[in-house]
Amino acid sequence: MRKILLCTTAMAGASLLVSGAALAAEKPKLEMSGYLRFEAWGVDQDAVIGRPNQGVAFEMDDVEIHFDGSAMADNGLEYGFHIELGEGEADGQAGYDVANIFLAGGWGRLELGSAPGAEDVFKVGAVSIMADQDAAWDGTINFDTVGNTAYIGSNMQGNTGDSNKVTYYTPVISGFSAAVSFTPDSDAAMNSGLPAESANPENVIEAAVKYAVTVSDVDVEVSARGISGRYGLNDTGDATTERENVRAWGIGAMAAYAGFELAGSYTDNGDSGVFKADAANGADAGGWWDVGLAYGTGPYKVSVAYMRSWAALAGGVQDDEVDYLSLGANYAAAPGLDFYATYQYVDLDREGTASDNEANMFMVGTQVSF
Repeated sequence: MRKILLCTTAMAGASLLVSGAALAAEKPKLEMSGYLRFEAWGVDQDAVIGRPNQGVAFEMDDVEIHFDGSAMADNGLEYGFHIELGEGEADGQAGYDVANIFLAGGWGRLELGSAPGAEDVFKVGAVSIMADQDAAWDGTINFDTVGNTAYIGSNMQGNTGDSNKVTYYTPVISGFSAAVSFTPDSDAAMNSGLPAESANPENVIEAAVKYAVTVSDVDVEVSARGISGRYGLNDTGDATTERENVRAWGIGAMAAYAGFELAGSYTDNGDSGVFKADAANGADAGGWWDVGLAYGTGPYKVSVAYMRSWAALAGGVQDDEVDYLSLGANYAAAPGLDFYATYQYVDLDREGTASDNEANMFMVGTQVSF
């Protein structure tokens, strides 16, 4: 798959060279957009988190400024860039977390640089229709996971985030489209050079397909995605430090009619990333399924979504399990101004142990987009 992607990249580049000088009338023009959110959280949970305010929090968890530009060359080649400036996750310091160049034409689109991979871009599931801007389990986790290994999120094991990669997107043909990404090192984002082998996935291939169609006023979207790769530091010969290679897949679907939206997904992580000794002793990275229902009319939208995830531990210990329920609402008060709220219930359980937690969370938030 890696050779196919590299050959595709080379062929695209060659086609541009033989098509004549790619001159443009003007350079790409800069456009700017973005958003920022303020959220107030109240968290009541069984686990002791040691915070002096006992579960009250103000969040500015998502602040982004996007810079885009595109132009058309005389030979029909479209080209441009996308850059995202966001707040730092740990210290609040701003930095560029996404930056990529794109080339596009009738043959498809090629993205080069720091960007989400095909698996992330083509995902479809309950998070696709949630009314609250934080998208429940895709957003802030304001509760203690008590060491539970069941996954909470929507990206499968081995996801490369915004690491440096090459991604090819096919044209949309009769509702079908596909994409494939290659990431040499999921530890390398923005920086250059040949980094030393790390404990994160390397030589990762992300592939996805999507089909979108409208039948009798019902919009339907279906996707399938998968990830393959190996973990670094896997040449030690020690099964307690070497990890199983990434082999994960998932499917998702969504239907929309007359303001209603129904969506769901299923993901199987297999034993991706599990220490080899633990995998031989029954450990598994598990997976999850989710389902959501939403209704929107005018400036209002409400949604309900449920997720269940699991993972198996080594040595015959029962599965780690997570049940996550989200009720959300959104009100578009004006162009670029949204008010939203959510109630979330989470139950984390490791059968036969005391490593459990139960949390009730309430949040109100405001988003300004520009």
